[in-house]
Amino acid sequence: MAWGEFILALAAFLGSHVIPARFREPLVAALGRRGYVIGYSLLSLALLYWLILAAGRAPYVALWPQWGWMRWLANIAMPVAVLLAATGGMAGLMAGFALWGAAHLVANGDLAHVILFGLLLAYALFGLAVGLRRGVAWRLAWPRIALAVLVWLALFHLHPLVIGVSPQP
Repeated sequence: MAWGEFILALAAFLGSHVIPARFREPLVAALGRRGYVIGYSLLSLALLYWLILAAGRAPYVALWPQWGWMRWLANIAMPVAVLLAATGGMAGLMAGFALWGAAHLVANGDLAHVILFGLLLAYALFGLAVGLRRGVAWRLAWPRIALAVLVWLALFHLHPLVIGVSPQP
């Protein structure tokens, strides 16, 4: 299926972020706000995971070489990205995703991953702009910082098992 799976996963992920706007109100009425957010979040994570795996299975078309400093950049950026996502509401989440996308865009120089992380970076920057217009309420507290550190450690150590690639330089 080569590129087909990647295109299908990308369409499903992007569609899941466009279509719900039309059905949000009835879904919130049926599931409640909390149920909708949990369901939509789980669906988004599942589709994102599929998209990442599909990008890894797409044919490798090199656009630039991978150097060690590129992985260091991702490893330095990721704890900050997780902290942003954990402490800044929707704007913080989008800032974290933007940093994640940018760092991984640099570290992955093949066509499928450039498409993946480039689109995610653009989408996150759009979401960040919307979130910043609404204002950011940073909630920087020790429990959130500790949670961010634990999430980052889990992501770092589980990356080879879950994604199939070690994040180590």
